[in-house]
Order: sequence, then structure tokens, then C-alpha cells
Amino acid sequence: MVFIKKGTIAAAFVMATMCLGSAANAQEAAATPDGAAQEQAQQQYSEEDLQKFVEANTSVTDIQQTSRDTVVAVIEENSLTLERFNELAKAHRAKKLEEVAENPEEIAAFSNAAQAVVKLQPETKEKIEAAVQEHGLTMEKYNALMKAYKENPEVQNQVRKIVAEKK
Repeated sequence: MVFIKKGTIAAAFVMATMCLGSAANAQEAAATPDGAAQEQAQQQYSEEDLQKFVEANTSVTDIQQTSRDTVVAVIEENSLTLERFNELAKAHRAKKLEEVAENPEEIAAFSNAAQAVVKLQPETKEKIEAAVQEHGLTMEKYNALMKAYKENPEVQNQVRKIVAEKK
């Protein structure tokens, strides 16, 4: 099983909504008082919740991989490489697209690709939310479990055990 990895596509603004809640989790953690954060980190999850999490995460990972493949295809259909698209995206964020782009055609290709990718995001988000719900979790619970998995070695061990049993 593969867990969500950051940085698969460096154009953060393009893929931002695919992370579903990473920023919300970060904001929540920053706003949570120390005692509540410690309690949350030490919260025990049932075997059933962790099983649902593993199954949901497997589905989410598959959806995200399919979405990434689609994004790469859209970028390449616009005669750009992923690397060049990311360079242009970085330049766009810095308001230097005209300086970095080779010509107006490249700017148009970037614009077309970026618009197409942005249109894919809501569909991907809906698929992820549906997959999580199909496995009996809410997005809030899924995100809390993901956070616990990332931060709590005990939860990591429990999840690894479930994954190993599935093999």
C-alpha cells in the first residue's frame, strides 16, 4: 500500500485541492491548544477504524494516481513536459510568466493546460470523498486518521500490521 506522498507534481497550485485537508489539518493543529493536540495524538483508534482507513487510503491513492496520470496527459497534450509546465507555473506564481516563457504560443499552451487541470480538480475531490464514504468514514475522520498515521508511531505500527495481514 502506498500512502499519500507530497511533491509528486511540484506545481503546488495545480494539485492543491487534491491533498484534501492538508492545509486544514495544518491550520487546525496550529490553532489547537497544546493539551488538545497531545490528547489528539494519543487518541486510540479502533481496529475497525484503522481497517476502514487502510481500505479508504488504498482507494484514495488509486484515485490520486489516476488523476496525476490524467494531469500529465493534459499537460503533454498541450505540447509541454511536466518539468516545463512546473517551471512556467512557478514563473506564473511569481508574476514572471512572460519573462520565462519562450513565446506567446508557450504561454497559451500553459494557460490551456492549467485551465484543463483546474477543471479536473472538483471531479477528483468528489471521487475521493465518495471513496472515503464508501469505506464508512467521513472526510474529517479520514483526515484525523491520516494525521495520526503521520504523527503517531503507534498508529503507524497498527496500520502496518493491518497492511501486512492483507498480503
